[in-house]
Amino acid sequence: MPAEDTVFYVLYDKFMFWSILVAIFTFGWLFTAILRYRDGVEPDTTNLDHIEVGAFPVDRHNTTLELMFYIVPTFLVVWLTVMALGSNSAVWNYDDTDEKTFDITVNAYQWYFEFVYEESLEWEDTETGVTLEWVQGTVQIDAGGNANAATVEMKFGGIKSEFEINNGSSLVQEFVTKDAGQHQYVKVFDAEGALLHTWENLPRGHKLITPSDPMIIPCDEVIIANMHSKPVDASDTRNVGVQHAFWVPEWAMKEDFVPGLEAGTTLGFMPDDAGTFPIRCAEYCGMQHSIMTGEVMVVARAGSDCTFDSGIKKSDSGSANNYDGGEM
Repeated sequence: MPAEDTVFYVLYDKFMFWSILVAIFTFGWLFTAILRYRDGVEPDTTNLDHIEVGAFPVDRHNTTLELMFYIVPTFLVVWLTVMALGSNSAVWNYDDTDEKTFDITVNAYQWYFEFVYEESLEWEDTETGVTLEWVQGTVQIDAGGNANAATVEMKFGGIKSEFEINNGSSLVQEFVTKDAGQHQYVKVFDAEGALLHTWENLPRGHKLITPSDPMIIPCDEVIIANMHSKPVDASDTRNVGVQHAFWVPEWAMKEDFVPGLEAGTTLGFMPDDAGTFPIRCAEYCGMQHSIMTGEVMVVARAGSDCTFDSGIKKSDSGSANNYDGGEM
């Protein structure tokens, strides 16, 4: 279900409120007429105008009532329409001349999503009690703020290494080179192997694939997702893929993948709260449609946080710490 403070819920509540009022009036009038004019009830004809031959019937109408029947429903429909369009525009519309955008390609196969990064993303968890500093070719990990920190795993230059943290002290790893063109990460775990803190660099061209990997995107930036339906066997030119849909239920956000459409479709949005949110395919795409799931993880770029508030807050259904920095 969508978070209770999303646009979807706000609009749903307002539309439901007015729908109930309209239903009470409509069905109330209906049942009143049914009971009043039901079979077996003798109508009161004492005040009726009787038809006389050669005389026009008495013209009876209520101008005020007729105007109310027209004005009130019209006002209600216009108000609900303006409210819906205004709320959606505030959330989904964006001005690409003023906002920084983050481009990512989303490919849909049977039966998984593939995320291809069109630009690099360096991100890091915040408020975990662990800090990283880069000093002249070394990375300094200060875990003094998190007593549970026990081990560190790193990947630089395609080589993994592991270290132990003693009593939350600082750890300095020599000869570490940050390279925006490589997939690099630093992960801090507790004694039981639970992930506490992640720093990661996702280079341009890097791929993440569901269900093992989430779609990782930065907060407080306009995300431009270029969406394509892809066939599993690209060698068969007759196969152009099948219909899929990218759906994030908590955001009430959905976009279709159209097979055979070379330009693909485009989805633009701006998340402003860190967290992990489920992804579903909302179009039947074959026998294993039900397993085509994943997650979108909203993170803060390294050195920043998700403090900007667009006015539509999303509930945090998880932490970025759940991501293990999947391999490709």
